[in-house]
This record gives sequence, C-alpha cells and structure tokens, in this order.
Amino acid sequence: MVNETLKYVDLIRQRTSKWANQFPERDDIRASSTPLLRDVGSYGRFSAQTGRFEVEGNVYDSEFQKLLDATDGKLKLSDHLPVLDEEQKDFSVGSLGVRPKEFSLGSDAVEGIDKAKYKEDWHFMQDKRGAMLVMYKPRLQRFPQGKVFEALYKVPELKDKFIVPSVYKCRAYATYLSNKTGEKFSLALLQKPGEGDKTQLDWWTDSKSENLQIKTAEDYVLSPLFNCKRKIPLIRPLMRDSPTPDPEDEGFWMECYPPWEPLDDDGEIDPVYDDDQEDDPNVYNPRRDSEYVPYPISDDSDDE
Repeated sequence: MVNETLKYVDLIRQRTSKWANQFPERDDIRASSTPLLRDVGSYGRFSAQTGRFEVEGNVYDSEFQKLLDATDGKLKLSDHLPVLDEEQKDFSVGSLGVRPKEFSLGSDAVEGIDKAKYKEDWHFMQDKRGAMLVMYKPRLQRFPQGKVFEALYKVPELKDKFIVPSVYKCRAYATYLSNKTGEKFSLALLQKPGEGDKTQLDWWTDSKSENLQIKTAEDYVLSPLFNCKRKIPLIRPLMRDSPTPDPEDEGFWMECYPPWEPLDDDGEIDPVYDDDQEDDPNVYNPRRDSEYVPYPISDDSDDE
C-alpha cells in the first residue's frame, strides 16, 4: 500500500523546498472568513502520516485579531491584506529521475495543439517513484512586506505553529505520482474561446492513468504549492543589559522542515536510515542531502 499523498509532498519538497498540495480542489488549505484571503495567513501543523497541512486558524480571522490586539495593539491586519504578484513563467518541476522532454506528437495529434499554452512529454524512471508538478503562469499571493511578520512574531499562540505567508495561485495545474513502471506521457494545455473576451483552458493528455491529476479554473484560485515558515526561537543577547532586538520583516522566521522521517518509495518510514546516524555526514539523508533545483526546469540534462 502506497502512502501517495505523503510521498508526493515529500518528493516535491525535496526538489523545490516548498510544500505541495496534491489535490488543491479537494484538500485545499482552509480559507479564512474572507474569500479573497484564501490560504495566505493559515497556521497549523503538518500531519506526519499524510503530509497534509492541518489548519488551526487564519491570522486574517476576526478572532485572531483579538490575539494580536493583546500583544501589539497597533496593527490591524485588515489594513495589510495579501498582495497578488504578477504572472510568472510556467512552473514545471519533477523529482530526481523525472525528466520533462520536448513534446513528441505532431500538430495533428489533437485540434489546437499547435497553439497550446503549454506542451511537454514526461518520462519517469523504472523501479523508482517519481513526482511532477506543472502550474500555468502562477501568481504568488503573499503577505505585504514589513509589519505583518513583525507583529505576528509577538503573538505567543503562534509558538511551535507553522504559518503560510505565501501561496502560488494558478488557473491550471497538473500533478503526477508514478507507479514505478517507467511511464511516459504527453501533456498539453489548450486554449478555447470562453465567455466574452476570456480564454478557456483545457488539458489534453494521452495518459489513461488515474494518478495524473489535471485541473483548470477561470481565475487564479488553484493553489497546488505554498511556502511555510515558523518562528526562530528568540536568542538571548550576549550581554545581560543588551536589549533584545526587534524582529524586522521575516528575519525572525525560518523555513519549516518535515515532521516525518526519511521515506522509502512507498511513502513509509525507511528502515535504512537510523536515527543515530541522522547527523552523520557520511550517511546519506534525503531530507538533508537532496539537491535543490530552482524552477522552471529549462532542460533535462540535470538528471542524466
């Protein structure tokens, strides 16, 4: 039995240092009470069994503002709403051993393929679990720079919690977790006339696998990838009389690490990695030693 969700989240994080949401429309990060602020500002913990982010609340909820008033008393988060950045290039990433290739089918494969917004082939290794994620022109929704991080750091209820400061929003995404049979398939995002001046997006693929998850939307509401941070424990000043420095923007926040141990190909705890060897530099630990590759992937020479 494969723990698919946990394995997918783990593989994408190893490759991007970000957190994946394998089924955004089904397992979405819970919204705040204001629909516009969906996802950004959510806080909680990751499940070590499923890899899902289990939300306990959102900093933009009215109840959280009461906690902020008790510690800061100045900042109103309603005056510092999340910012939606401009479109980025297509995001296309695969885990180690997964390779995007040039689209191999001709223009007669399907109507409109020559004007496709995105098209690539994907190749997966035999006998090795692999994952991929594609986002069409994502936009980053994030906290505004400056006072938000600084005010949140002072809230004691966020101690040992993970917080989502930014989420990638897109109109179309595709995710896949391989079954280790050396799968290969073609994937394309076609454009069709929609209502008014809008263009409707529609995925096409020659894959019949249920592991391939594809989705489109009319607006930037799909969130298959997000960032997560937690507080850096406050370090006492070296000199007893020295003042404790005030946090500046996100300077007192750090990236989050998985709460689960290294996994085998089925998403279960790998017995090869002994806890006693976790800090041994001579023992490979994928959570620590896996290579980080920024997106987008522009060639397939990295894994050859």
